[in-house]
Formats: sequence, structure tokens, C-alpha cells
Amino acid sequence: MNNWYVQKGGQRLGPMSFEAIQSMATTGQLAATDYVWTDGMANWQPASTQPWFPAQPQASVPFVPPQQYPPYGQQAPQFGQPGMQFGGQPPIAEPPSLTGWAIAVLLLCCLPGGIVGLIYGNKAKTEWAKGNFAGAQSAYNTGKTWLIVSACLGLVITAIYIIGIAASNR
Repeated sequence: MNNWYVQKGGQRLGPMSFEAIQSMATTGQLAATDYVWTDGMANWQPASTQPWFPAQPQASVPFVPPQQYPPYGQQAPQFGQPGMQFGGQPPIAEPPSLTGWAIAVLLLCCLPGGIVGLIYGNKAKTEWAKGNFAGAQSAYNTGKTWLIVSACLGLVITAIYIIGIAASNR
């Protein structure tokens, strides 16, 4: 079967060799709906019914990841805010509260350090709620540093005071 004919959009092409018609099929010049005929065929047949016609790849549907929503009661971070990653998820976990430690330092050790710790702990929560995750982590680290230094200074001063009282009572 070396004489093939193609009917494409009302126009008949051929005769052509088997290799030529196969080349047309693989390069996309021959559509699945175009008709072909050769000696031995009873009728014109769609090219897609021939065993040599390449299988059409199925159209692939691009994967779209599901939308990420914040937990109930929390505001969704807006596009373009500092620290945002793909999908709107924060890059780190929310910093823990400094309120308890700040009150302990405030009452037991060092009044100024406790106040600064409260301010920075509150600032960390506010920045996190705004979606500024880097700012929240920075405020948390600053508040935590103030509380640790204040607690240590308060303990050192208390120890010096107790030693001084014990030495004066001798």
C-alpha cells in the first residue's frame, strides 16, 4: 500500500508514500479528523482509526493547590506583607507570650525590665496579627532579652543585698 490519499478540508491530496503520510501525522499536518484512503480500503476513513496514526496526548489540567485559610477568628495575612511565603503560611511558629515572665520580673526583680518586657511582648503579638512575622519575632527576641537580663540583674542585686545584711549582722 504505497499510494495514499488524504482528504483535508474538502481538498484531496495524493498519491503519496506511506512514509510521507506518517510524517504528516507525526508533525501535526494530518489531523485525527482528516480522511485517508489507500488501495484495499472500502471507504475513506478518519486518520485516527489507522494503527500508524499517533495517539493524541490527553490535555493535562494544571494542578491548583487548595486555598489556605487562617484558623477561625484570625485575620488572613494580605499579599505583600513582610515574611509571607507561598500559600500565605507564616515561616515560623507564633512566638509564645511574654506576659507571665514580664509580670514576674516586674514584681520580683526589676521594675523597668518588666515594663520593657511587657511592651515588647505586646508588640510581638500585634505584629504577628498584622502578618509581619519577622517584626513579631524581632520584638519577641528583644523582650525576651530584656527579661532575662533584668531577672539576672535582679537576682545578683538581691544576692548582694542579702550578703550585705548578713555581713552587717555579725
